[in-house]
Amino acid sequence: MVDTRTRILEAAERLYAERGVDGVSLREITEAAGQRNNAAVHYHFGGRDELVQALFERRYTRLEARRAEMLAELDAAGRGDDVEALVRILVAPFAEAGELGDEGTWVRFVARLHEDPTFNPFSGRHPYAASDAATAASREVTARIRRALGISAKQAETRFYLVTTMAVHAVADRHAMADAGAGERLPSGRALVDALVEAAVAVLTR
Repeated sequence: MVDTRTRILEAAERLYAERGVDGVSLREITEAAGQRNNAAVHYHFGGRDELVQALFERRYTRLEARRAEMLAELDAAGRGDDVEALVRILVAPFAEAGELGDEGTWVRFVARLHEDPTFNPFSGRHPYAASDAATAASREVTARIRRALGISAKQAETRFYLVTTMAVHAVADRHAMADAGAGERLPSGRALVDALVEAAVAVLTR
């Protein structure tokens, strides 16, 4: 049996993926979750900001676990400063999530969230920011890429913003087109990952 908290998360993820965070009220989420109590979101999460953060971290933890695993494998192979391999660690788990049904919806939610110009999942400056623990692997990988390239913090921020925007929307668009029955128009699986990695490396090393 699915508990109330999970029902709320599933309803919010679906609605936010379709219409964006600002396009959905907490009342709509409560109703979509089959709850009569309009205070259900506040009871289980505290408010909209906490709900959005919980949604972001809900599936992101799996991506981070995969990234940590890939990073350990890279270190074991003595390639811990290989820029292309490090970029693949950032891109591949997210692209893989876009191939899955439920997680694909989450990817589309992240794309909607990314449309907010103040959102940065690796910063504490935004109320939706993920916790340090939830982004540890990603932060380690991006730090290694920056050191390997010898670029400034400002350069790194700009380039990673471009890379993140490209990857998030490419994967989200791929999932949306697949849902619409037009997924064959875009690459998927390994081909999509390879294309994104190649483009990201080009942006980071230009």
